[in-house]
Amino acid sequence: MEILHIENLTKEQQNLTLIENMNLNMESGQTVAIKCTDDVSLMLFNLILKKTKPSKGNINWLIAPKISTVLKDEGLYERLTLDDYLNFFKDISNYRNSTKEIKSILELLPIERKKIKALDYSQKGRLKIARALLSSPDLLLVQEPTLYHDAESSSIMRKAFAYINNLGISILSTSVSHEEILLLNCKSYVLDKQGFKELEPNTTSFTSFSDTSVKITKIPAKIHDRIILFSPTEISYIESYDGINYLHVNKDKFPCNMSLIDLENKLIPFGFFRCHRSYLVNLQKVHEVVTWTRNSYSLTLDDSKNDSIPLAKARLEEIKKFLNF
Repeated sequence: MEILHIENLTKEQQNLTLIENMNLNMESGQTVAIKCTDDVSLMLFNLILKKTKPSKGNINWLIAPKISTVLKDEGLYERLTLDDYLNFFKDISNYRNSTKEIKSILELLPIERKKIKALDYSQKGRLKIARALLSSPDLLLVQEPTLYHDAESSSIMRKAFAYINNLGISILSTSVSHEEILLLNCKSYVLDKQGFKELEPNTTSFTSFSDTSVKITKIPAKIHDRIILFSPTEISYIESYDGINYLHVNKDKFPCNMSLIDLENKLIPFGFFRCHRSYLVNLQKVHEVVTWTRNSYSLTLDDSKNDSIPLAKARLEEIKKFLNF
């Protein structure tokens, strides 16, 4: 049964088109995953929740659904134990069943007596899903269900999603990571400036990498016990401080063990430029070159935060040649 019908949805904000001509049908008990920025994710959720109106198009429901939202940055009551927290929301939601099954599915039973402030990031993420289920929703809107989670927690979350779908609950999930979207093993899409399009499974086969001229470039970052591999085009800039290099991707940053010199050598072919002794910038992301004083310059980026990073005076003439201005 169809639960959600999005038709020709367009949303413009401050002369920017965040969502353009989006069409989507969601069935009851289905998971759909969308790769998009955090800003677009929040806007889409607000449109679905009727907190804002579309510029064009429609969002229609076959039934009036109950919707629960799980945002990656939302807070928790850190002083409560996990069990007290869920019981609190159980009372608010008038949830009549025991919370034991939900805790079991999300493997929270072994830590139910722990205070939330003692939980790691992955455990807190699973707790947010458990809390959302206490309202007996028809639809879950979830940001980043597995990104930054350890391998065990990611596996638990994917199994939990299958269980939730079997209950007839639909899940609309978003992530900034292409890889995380594909790992959910569901209908997947990309929502960006080029529009809304479905991600097709990669069916291309290679006889041998050694027999081809294919060159794969990925930049590694370590989160907990996981290595996340970013494509150069995903990275806005790289910043070095306190002896650590950080990859800035959308609104987040990720530590990288590679040296700044090694990163520069690897990324120059992809349009990266050493604009300052502590910064490498993706020139494709540069929106403005700003002059503050005779000796002070900065670069404004066309990213989700419109970041501003320093440009060394000695590099000004070189960047003019690169950008032809």
